[in-house]
This record gives sequence, structure tokens and C-alpha cells, in this order.
Amino acid sequence: MKIIKLIQNETIKTFKKTSTKILIILAVLALLGAVGFAKGITALSNYAMNFVDEETNWKDQMQKKLNYLKKTVEDGNNYNADSLADIKAQIEIYEFALENNINFETIYNGNYWKRQAIDEIQNARTQVIIYENTKYLTKEQKKDKQEKQEYVEERLNLLKKDDFNGYMRLLKDEQKEMLDNKEIDQDEYDVNIYLLDIKEKYEIYKYDGIEYSSRQNIYYDIQVIKENLRTGFNQNTGKLLKPSEVKDMEDSLKIDAYKLEHEIPIVESMTDERAIYDTVSKQFSMLMVSLLMIIIAGSAISNEISKGTIKFLLFTPNKRWKILLAKVISAILILLVLTVVLALLSVLVGNIFFEKAGSEYIYIKDGEVQSLSYLSYTILYFLASSIDILVYMFFAFMLSTITRNTALSVGVSVACYVGSGIVMNLINAYIKADWVKYIPFNNLGIADKIFSSTISYSTYQMASDMLNNVSVWFSLGVLGISTLLMIVTMFDSFNKRDIM
Repeated sequence: MKIIKLIQNETIKTFKKTSTKILIILAVLALLGAVGFAKGITALSNYAMNFVDEETNWKDQMQKKLNYLKKTVEDGNNYNADSLADIKAQIEIYEFALENNINFETIYNGNYWKRQAIDEIQNARTQVIIYENTKYLTKEQKKDKQEKQEYVEERLNLLKKDDFNGYMRLLKDEQKEMLDNKEIDQDEYDVNIYLLDIKEKYEIYKYDGIEYSSRQNIYYDIQVIKENLRTGFNQNTGKLLKPSEVKDMEDSLKIDAYKLEHEIPIVESMTDERAIYDTVSKQFSMLMVSLLMIIIAGSAISNEISKGTIKFLLFTPNKRWKILLAKVISAILILLVLTVVLALLSVLVGNIFFEKAGSEYIYIKDGEVQSLSYLSYTILYFLASSIDILVYMFFAFMLSTITRNTALSVGVSVACYVGSGIVMNLINAYIKADWVKYIPFNNLGIADKIFSSTISYSTYQMASDMLNNVSVWFSLGVLGISTLLMIVTMFDSFNKRDIM
């Protein structure tokens, strides 16, 4: 009962502080700020696209380039035969594009597959023109010239018809021919056909623009995973895949396939207000909570000592460890309550200001794709994010107890909170030793580890990626041991050092 009374007193005392009230208000206002940020970003993105659409006449731009290329050929004394052949091929491409109304240069209006086909045509036509300018061709060169010209004609016909599916089938046929000629092996062929099937089914890269970026990012993720699994080599870490990594990648493939099928974004599109809000609302609000908890913990003991109020606490029948324990429990309860309240407010504000509902969370359980409701996911993500805050809170508690200086305790803790992720990225970039993964700061970003199928811009997660993604349990173990050491240190210092 005495500890409960102490906890109540500490909680009341904390909420009476002006700094606490201000930061709680700021945490709530951060949600509204996230709304403004999301709407501002999407407005800028839409303006950029409209600016390109309305202000840039792509035909005029292409005609100017065409005229320049023609003039270059006329004054082509400074170019060798191969360079002139490439320029002539470009001229043919621009004339063809203008004649068939194909915009392959403006990214918001152009189609990726057409740009890819045009690049292939240009390379092939360049070689054909070189052959045409060669007086004597071998039998093999004549055959190659004929094949390349047929290669060009096939793609030109598909572009004229705007036949995306036909282009995909053409690429598949070429992959089969490469397999038959033993230019690629069966595994590479299977992966390439799998990727082309996905492109064709979900019309990936058929259209361009920011609004299609999510589907393209999912495809890119699948492409990287498939290549990693085929080679057994992790392209990001430069190491051979571990069995656990293979399983994680196979699970990621299932999740990506589910997201494509159900049109669930893998990353936040710059035109998706709700997706942007869901990302920044967590970051903005939890930043305020982090600062609040660091201030509470960093001033818990040092403020009492500097003001002399610690003497009144020690004159009570309560033992020292109970006094410190009450402060710690009070801070933890405040953190948990604020985290849950802000999670609920985040969902409420999002539902009020945005027409689109928040996305569910997709994960793998027992080899099957499962989903978690948006509300449950948001609450759990906020709670998982509070684990990082808890570590910094104990760090601030320890400094406050040892140094008895509020400014130092809060300042150092905030500096570590803000800058440690960036510092660890630099360390991980230059130090490849295994011991680096035992540094506590390298194991933060727990929320991003737990909800690993989401994309996050967390600097902690970037640091973790460079460490070959150590497991959640490993990170929790490192943080748990570090926190235990801080707890032992601060209780030992508070119990043994002279307070007066």
C-alpha cells in the first residue's frame, strides 16, 4: 500500500508539471500536424504531376531534340561511324514516337515498358546501321543483321498496337530461346518467366507515375528476393543466405503476392494521404512522448536533490529503493497510458480527416498469410515503439541518479535518442565485425523488427539492415540485459550514495 501511495503521488506530481502538460499537448497536436504534412506532401506531388502534364508539351520537346540530332548528323565530322549510327537510330526512334504519339521521355506520361522496348530497338537499330555502312559482311554478320532487324520490327509493331501483353509474351519467347541456346540455365529461366508472368498479370510497369509506384515496388521486392534465393546470396549484406533468411524471404514472397492480389501498398505512395499520415503520425507523436519520458526520468532524482525535496521523502518510513521504484513504476504507467491513448487518437484523427481507411497489417503464421486489423496493428505498433522509449527512459533515470544533474541527464539522453541511429549507420558501414551487433543502439527500432513486412524510414532499422537483420529476440535480449544493468546501477547508486 505504501508503494501504491508513492506511485500515486509521483504520478500526480508529474502531471502537475508544466513541461508534462506542454509535451502531452504537443503529442496530440503532432497528430494534427501529421494530417497537414500528409495533405501538403500529396498536394505538392499532385502539383508536380499537373505541372508536367499541363506546362510541358512533350511533342515540342521531342521535336527540338529531333532537330538537334539531325543537325548533329549534318555536322557529323567530329563523330566516328559507330557514334553516328547511334544518333541515326535515335532519329528514327524520335520520328517513330512522334508519328505514333508515344511519349517515352516524360515519366508521368510515359509508359515504362515502351521506354524499355524503345531502348532495345535503338540498340538493335544502331547495330543494323553499322552493318549497313560496312562494305563486306561475313555470313554470320548478315545473319545477325537480319535477326536484329526482325527483332526491331517485332517491337515496333507491338508499340504501334500498344500491346503490353504481346510484349510480355515476346520477352518470354526470347527467354525460352536463350534457354534452348544455353545462354541461361533452367533456374534463371524459371525466375525470369515467373517475374514476367507477374508483370503481365498485374500490369506492372504498363503505366508510369507516382500512383503506380506501390505496385512497382512490390515487384522490385519480389525480383530481389527471387534473385537472392536463386543464387543463395544476399545482395544487401554480401553474404551467403542462412536457412532462417531463406525462410524469411519465402514468407516475404507470400506476403508480396497477397498484397499484389489485394492491392495493398508495400510502401507509402506520395499521393496516398492516409498512408503518409499513418507513417508520420506515429513518428511525430512518439517523438513528443520520448522527450516527455526522458525529461521525467532525467529529472526524477536530480530535481529532488537540487530542490531539497528528497529530504522530505527520506524522512518518511519508506526505504530508498521503494522511493526510486515508485518513480520508475509511475513513469512506466504514464508511458503505457499515453502510448495507448495516442494510438487510439491516431486512428480517430485519421478516420476523421481522410476518406481512405487505414491498411491492415499482413504477416505469416504457420506458413499462411494472416492479417491484423488496422486498429489492432496501430495499437501494437505504438506499444512496440514504446520499448525504445523505455530503454532511453532507464538511461535517463540512471544518469539522473548518478550525476544528480538534470540538464546533463536530459541533454545526453536526448542527444543519444536523436543521433545514435545515424552514428550506428556510420559505424556499421565501416566496421564489419560481429561484435557490433551487441551494441545496444544497434538493436533499437523494435517496432520495425516486429512488423518487418512494413517499410520504415527508421534510422535504427537501417542500422539493423546493415547487420544482416538480427532477430527480434536477439535485440530484445541485448536491450533487456542493458536495461537490467542500468537498473542495478541506478538502484545501487541511490541506495548507497549520500543524498544530503
